[in-house]
Amino acid sequence: MHKYAYKINDVYILTDEIRPNLEPVTLPFNMYKDPVKIATAYIRWSDERQTDGHSLYIQEREIIARAKLEGIKVIVMFIDKAKSAYHIPAQKREKMLEMKQYILSNPNVTATIFYDESRITRLIEDFVLYILGPIKTIRPDFKVYSTKIDGEWDENNVHVQARLAYAHDESVEKSRRAYDYHKTEIIDSHNPQRPASRHPYGYSKSTKKDGLIEVNEYAAIVKLIFYLYSFGYSDKKIAQLLNQSDIPVPSAEGASWSDATIRYILKNHWYAGDLAWFVRTSYEKSKRKPIDEITLIPNHHEALIGPNLWNITQFFRSYKENKDRMDSPFILRDLIFCSTCNVKLKAKNMTPSKSKKKYLYYLCPNCQRKINIDDLHSWVLGDFSYRWSRELKHYQNKINKILRKWKKVLSSKIVTTNDQIVTLRYNLSMLEEGQDYYNDLKEIHELQLSSLEKEKLELQKVSEKIDMLLNDELQFELIDRFKQDIHNYSFEEKRSIILLAIKKIEIDFSRDNHTSIEYRLTPYIDIETLIESIDDNSETA
Repeated sequence: MHKYAYKINDVYILTDEIRPNLEPVTLPFNMYKDPVKIATAYIRWSDERQTDGHSLYIQEREIIARAKLEGIKVIVMFIDKAKSAYHIPAQKREKMLEMKQYILSNPNVTATIFYDESRITRLIEDFVLYILGPIKTIRPDFKVYSTKIDGEWDENNVHVQARLAYAHDESVEKSRRAYDYHKTEIIDSHNPQRPASRHPYGYSKSTKKDGLIEVNEYAAIVKLIFYLYSFGYSDKKIAQLLNQSDIPVPSAEGASWSDATIRYILKNHWYAGDLAWFVRTSYEKSKRKPIDEITLIPNHHEALIGPNLWNITQFFRSYKENKDRMDSPFILRDLIFCSTCNVKLKAKNMTPSKSKKKYLYYLCPNCQRKINIDDLHSWVLGDFSYRWSRELKHYQNKINKILRKWKKVLSSKIVTTNDQIVTLRYNLSMLEEGQDYYNDLKEIHELQLSSLEKEKLELQKVSEKIDMLLNDELQFELIDRFKQDIHNYSFEEKRSIILLAIKKIEIDFSRDNHTSIEYRLTPYIDIETLIESIDDNSETA
């Protein structure tokens, strides 16, 4: 429902928008029972940029004037702020639905007024079918007025239908022009520019004549958010920390930091120096597309987050999106396997109710053998500390050698994939329309070709990522994490470091819980997984 109600003369205005020049009021409980006939009004504008403009006041003034002309004494206004009538149909707009329910619940409401057809719909039929239709089914005498048409607004009138069609066509053309602009200026341009919109947190408009944006004093906050997240801290905990520290929020409208704001920043490719466009699955839904479906222009501007830190945070996002709790005492979960059963051990809390002592185990779901977490953690963390005390000084060179080796593997795979693409294109060109199964063969070749071209592009992106990782100064900071005494870290911090360092732990219960650890070659899990898949395919080929 609405957040605020204001009264101007005899007009009640229901809105989510603060009106600084007006005092909020409470709607009288008996206003709907009075014998006075009431008409509602509906106001809408499409864009946030119009919020501070004159659209609201123009519509208010015209509607009030029309109400007086029709002899209507009281108007309740429902205002949909910054809602597109082209992308959001009438039956999905919050204030439109509130108005419909309000009308149906109050028999004294005999009419509604709007500014013009483009305010109620850009889709021709949605308002009539889903809002007005149900109202008139119950109240056939219900009246509708537009400030642009004399007399009643009749949805069956030819002139009205023409106006509805014009409003729709106008939006279709605007949408086409906007897409063409984005495609030309953002995707196809040799120097793509970010369209005019609110600057990402940590950036502001440049004081230079180029009109571009540059990092500002809040850039350090963005880096802190990524840094804390890379140590295992949740979106919620980071938001709480920023609120406790009185850090300004990205939006002036927001009262405080939230986990949703933190998630938005952590997913925003802008901070990695890339321009991402066409990110959402649709205009109405904020759900993001898969990364391979996003229009991504790399190295577009100065990055705040280097490739090492970005790579780690995105890896942890996949864990946390699968409901992984980094602050759990089971810091080794999903990494431990029973060597006899070859199955993953489960975290099990066997603490009896009212017990002061905790009984926490890792349990094999197959053979039901278990090991106490304190015993296993003590051994694993001891081995971890011993390993890094010996190898850390050589680790930097070791990582760089591995990354260069991986780059050679990728280069070889790209050459092989490109040869396959050339062969497929040739075979496709040799197909003749008259031969048997031509359409099936053509479709198979085209699908294979599309798959190989996509694979080649991904391989090239990973190869470029390796170049950036090799040149990233934060690589040293990442290694420095292993220098500290891991026993002094929190659960989140231990979990984050272990995920980057350990690939698999095996326990042989038949040999007195003999434990072995398979360490990762590098903290670049996604690249390591890809290289392993290439090697596996090479061995089976």
